[in-house]
Amino acid sequence: MKHHFYQTIVLLVLIIVFLPACQVKKTMKKAAEFEAAGMFKDAADQYYQAYQLNPKKAEIKIALKRTGQLYLEDLSGNIEKYYSRADYKATVYEYVTAIGFVEKLGRSGVDLNLDPASTRYFEEAKDNYLNERYSVGQKTLIEQNYDDAKAIFSEIYQIDPDFKDTKSYLNQAKFEPVYQEAARLYGDGKYMEAYQKWYSIFLEDQNFKDVKDQMQQALNERYKQGSVFLMNENFSEAATALGEVYRADPGFLDVKMLFTEARNEPLYRRGNTMLAEKKCRTAYFAFSDVIKDAGNYKDAVNLKANALQCAQYPIAVGTWAPKGKTAQAAEFQNMLINKMIKLDNPFLKVFDLAAVDNYIFQSLINNAGNLNRSQLKQLADRHRLKAVLYCNVSEFIQNEGKQKKTEKTGFERITSKNQMGEITVSDKQVKYEEISQENSATMTLNYKLISTETGEILLTDYFTEEKGESVKYAVYGGNASVLYPAINSNGVFMVDDRNFQSLQNLLKAPRTIKTTASLTNIVFEASSKKISGNINNFNPEK
Repeated sequence: MKHHFYQTIVLLVLIIVFLPACQVKKTMKKAAEFEAAGMFKDAADQYYQAYQLNPKKAEIKIALKRTGQLYLEDLSGNIEKYYSRADYKATVYEYVTAIGFVEKLGRSGVDLNLDPASTRYFEEAKDNYLNERYSVGQKTLIEQNYDDAKAIFSEIYQIDPDFKDTKSYLNQAKFEPVYQEAARLYGDGKYMEAYQKWYSIFLEDQNFKDVKDQMQQALNERYKQGSVFLMNENFSEAATALGEVYRADPGFLDVKMLFTEARNEPLYRRGNTMLAEKKCRTAYFAFSDVIKDAGNYKDAVNLKANALQCAQYPIAVGTWAPKGKTAQAAEFQNMLINKMIKLDNPFLKVFDLAAVDNYIFQSLINNAGNLNRSQLKQLADRHRLKAVLYCNVSEFIQNEGKQKKTEKTGFERITSKNQMGEITVSDKQVKYEEISQENSATMTLNYKLISTETGEILLTDYFTEEKGESVKYAVYGGNASVLYPAINSNGVFMVDDRNFQSLQNLLKAPRTIKTTASLTNIVFEASSKKISGNINNFNPEK
């Protein structure tokens, strides 16, 4: 395996080393054929590819310089020919091609010499050609044929960026139609669309016409729209309009303040209305949203505190269980109270009823979860409780099963080799044990949430929660890996090959089981989670 790996590595190295060399050889051959045929451009292109693959090989660089210079001479001849025919466009573009070729090879370290006469021809042809194109461009601009004008002045700019005021005309061709479209949108009252058009011009040319002033005017008109919406208490439209202005220019006049008002005034008013209607939770969340967005908008912080005080819902928990199960009932109640506290519900306060008023707690137990009007009033007035959560554990069972051991017959398969190297297999009858056990915990309860103001049962439920666990495994003192189960056929034990894996699984199976205390904890956890979740979702204001 290792030998094969090294062979693969060597093969890859050979490919990496020799593949470029083969490509260079092939490219050089093709280049030589082009050169022999007088096709110097194609030859130079092939030599250039070879040079890129192997720039250290001197003969490639020499060949590239030779054919490159010959191709350049062809281009120089064409420049002179086009110039003599007064074909100024062809002269210019042939020269541009030549300069591009010189610069390309120059970046690779191959210097070529362009005939100075070609440059003189180019300069004279350029003035003639660009003046002609410039005049055409001006005419197309006057005719408002902006696409053609843009193409013409772009061409001029590519050849000579400094030719007359080409840059100015190019910008006019590019931006004037956008400027006019923005003006049309502005006239239609689409101020932010107009702003975006003018802004796209501003990003490229801040001095184009009066684009900066137009942007500000568009923002101002949209700002005035938003201000009117706000005065008319159309908060949604105001927030949209002022938000657009704010995102475009956060420092525009007092848009930040007005945008904040448009977003938060409806929430602030809703909070006040809900507070007046004693829907304090809704008010609390409304003021919380205002504060999150705008800090202490008006007196939102104080109002939020008032809403929280109004919305708080103190609950006292009392739990009953059958005789002999009071310790488990107390454990369950502690877990339930802890679960409710960890809900992090800002409105919920949880108390132990026995600690608050043990006399009323005993009365609650003795009367099967019922309290009279006087007791409810006492809890409401003296202890400021809004409700009592009564939990009745009607059944609690912990079942710790006995460990069951069953002796089983099996066979240990023994493999041996004699002096001749022959392998023999023999099965030795043995005994092993199968052990099993089951533990469980079950709790049945009903609970009810009772209003101290009215005695109304606000929430109630009845359910059973149970959790069980069982183990089953096999134990053998010998070589367990070759232990097979047995089949009893008419009093004769035989090897059960088909169930070998099942027995092996039993031999490797877990041997520990959760205690009834652990299972009880799981039952308490699930029950308290269910009840506390229902309490958390309960909204007394609905």
